Amino acid sequence: MPKPSFSMSHLDSSSGAGLSLGGYFCPQCQAKYTELPVECKVCGLTLVSAPHLARSFHHLFPLAAFTEGPVDGLQDDRVCQACQGELKDKTAFTCPSCRSVFCVECDLFIHDSLHCCPCCLHSQSPT
Repeated sequence: MPKPSFSMSHLDSSSGAGLSLGGYFCPQCQAKYTELPVECKVCGLTLVSAPHLARSFHHLFPLAAFTEGPVDGLQDDRVCQACQGELKDKTAFTCPSCRSVFCVECDLFIHDSLHCCPCCLHSQSPT
């Protein structure tokens, strides 16, 4: 059975003794905290849980903006690689990594919701 130990989270708190059974330990200085996310008061390291980090990953590494260009300048067929619809607007958006072409609606969806190019992901998957 774990022994109760003092938590750094309760240093500034006037309520309670600050003893708890569970918690999270700073990997750098071993200070104990009962809640995440928090900045370690001893060494300054930001402590976060794995699920919290996964949810914020796309904010840390945003998808690069696609290159906007005229549809008339496309050499291949004029079809959006995501929705497979015909490119009816005068502009199309090209992924700088895989050179796939997308319509305006799919470009917005990719950048606002997916946060990754579906064609880049498809080309990286093992066949």
